[in-house]
Amino acid sequence: MRKFCIFILMTAPLLTACAQHKDPSQQQAAMTRWNDARSAVLLGLAKDEYDNQNFEKARQTVDEAIQMSPNSAVAHVLSGRLYIEQGQLEAAERELATARQLDAANAECDYLSGVVYQRWQQPQEALEFYEHASAKAPAELAYLLARAEMLVALDQRGQALALLQQKVTYFEHSGAIRDAVGLILVQQNRLPEAVEMLRRASILSPDDLTIREHLGTAMYEEGNYSDAIEVLSPLLKEDGYQDRGDLWAALGESQMENGQPSDAVDSLTTATDTLPNSAGVWLSLAKAQMQQGSLRLADISLRRSLSLDSGNSQAYLLQGYLQLRLEHLPDALEAFRLASRLDQSDTVSLCMIGLTLDKLGRAKQAAAFYQRALQLNPHDQMAAQLMARLDSHE
Repeated sequence: MRKFCIFILMTAPLLTACAQHKDPSQQQAAMTRWNDARSAVLLGLAKDEYDNQNFEKARQTVDEAIQMSPNSAVAHVLSGRLYIEQGQLEAAERELATARQLDAANAECDYLSGVVYQRWQQPQEALEFYEHASAKAPAELAYLLARAEMLVALDQRGQALALLQQKVTYFEHSGAIRDAVGLILVQQNRLPEAVEMLRRASILSPDDLTIREHLGTAMYEEGNYSDAIEVLSPLLKEDGYQDRGDLWAALGESQMENGQPSDAVDSLTTATDTLPNSAGVWLSLAKAQMQQGSLRLADISLRRSLSLDSGNSQAYLLQGYLQLRLEHLPDALEAFRLASRLDQSDTVSLCMIGLTLDKLGRAKQAAAFYQRALQLNPHDQMAAQLMARLDSHE
């Protein structure tokens, strides 16, 4: 940059001298070339200032560059980008429209207009601009990903997936495109495919923590708990992730399902520290504490969960289990009845009501609840086994 500036300064007198011996049109052409050269220098400086996030200074420099060379599409694009950073979207779109008039082949101005319309929450218009940008610069992955993102926003996930899948081989070394494909597969509940795609993304981009997060949560949702633990445990030690209650909860539930109740209690306790108002996290902690054998602590966690969400049938079902473990049969019966009332299609709560009644010596009433469970689901194994055991006792 400095060498170019020195060159401009050295050649300025020469350009001026030459212009004095030319006709007015030649003088004007020489002056235009001179202004364009100076504008290019300023534009380079403005880009450096933009990259260093010195937006106020960059604004002054790019305005000066445009004043010298108003027909520079690149300058208007940079001006539009600056206006976007400053939240002045209408001004940004005016600059980008000017850039399109000056250089119809410029893909970046279409992409940035897509950004503007996306922020205006006009996804269809944003999609059209992203499509134009991607058509003009098919090797720009960012344009393709933005296009797919808008298709998802417009609830056209199938089209977004097809668009990305046909480009996966083209971008053979990109973890980002595989991450985008994996996320759409997760949304479509195609979890084994999603995990495989996200695993490839993680291999290609091993330092990308966001991709590792997506992989770990997909493994958890798939029920691949041991692998989820392997991915999430080191991730939660990274800066920016230690307060992620959602990931601590996913790790804790994975540990609980993997037969590690003590680890699960630690993880879920951490989750409650960052998500103290999440009834689901307190419920998961209560389950882990019961699995660990800490019944008193489980009761405290369960009461906290119910105080946050008194309409959760699963919480009352767990409360019933807890009261059974404590041999508080009337309390267990009441909890199971509440669970059944909240979810009348749940055969488990009906079976547990029957089991509790049987323990209380009320076998005939127990049989009625087993029968109700079998009416809801004739193939319910728990109800069939409890009924058979009741019949054998009689």
